[in-house]
Amino acid sequence: MNCSACGHPVAPDHRFCGNCGSPMQPVAPTRAAESVYHDGAPTVRRARLRLIRGDGGDGFTFQLNGTSHAAGRAEGPILFPDDPTVSPLHATFYYRDGRLFVRDEGSLNGTYIRIHEPVPITDGEIFLCGEQVLRFELYRPTPVVVGDDGAVFCGTPVAVWRFRVVQLVRGSQEGLVYCARKRTVTIGREDCDVNFGYDRFISHYHARIEERDGEYLLKDLDSRNGSYFRLKQEVPLSNGDYVFIGRQLLRVEFI
Repeated sequence: MNCSACGHPVAPDHRFCGNCGSPMQPVAPTRAAESVYHDGAPTVRRARLRLIRGDGGDGFTFQLNGTSHAAGRAEGPILFPDDPTVSPLHATFYYRDGRLFVRDEGSLNGTYIRIHEPVPITDGEIFLCGEQVLRFELYRPTPVVVGDDGAVFCGTPVAVWRFRVVQLVRGSQEGLVYCARKRTVTIGREDCDVNFGYDRFISHYHARIEERDGEYLLKDLDSRNGSYFRLKQEVPLSNGDYVFIGRQLLRVEFI
């Protein structure tokens, strides 16, 4: 196994890392990724959350041994005191009817889950691709502003667009804005409609927004680091799911 502090290989019977001296924690085996939905009577499961470091390595684990576990910057057993993007009480992980759920507690920056299938996306909803925080907006006509002298400002004519993808930067300000006039828009690092070439967590072709039968869908394009959708309500979690809380990425592991 590898040291959770420095990543150095350590023999299974060693209690300390020979490279940095950190104590080693025994790693219990985990199940292969699977759904928590089962036919028949539900079975009570126990799980843990593993913190995934930015370099893709595994970090600290939070054992979910009780019935409910709060996560935040100042409240609950799952604490991230050094992350200012985490609210004091951010989200709650809890068991119900043999399933593990997560619920956002009205946090400022929201709780996100990695998507596996296309999900419907509506006006104003926020999603993540790599380190990019993006907002989906449907077309809104530009309001006509009349000056004090009764004249209308003469600006560049704007063609009608279907929807737009808005990059949200620090302080909730708008960054890059892409107005889509076609039914499908791709997001990625290069050769896409919306490109973020400087983001090392974005794949070449990362995600797509498409209109289908009058509905807009967000689809991940088998990207390496996944696309994440902001939770609107509680959702059940499966083994192997990934959840973002602020800048903290957690992987769900059934024990």
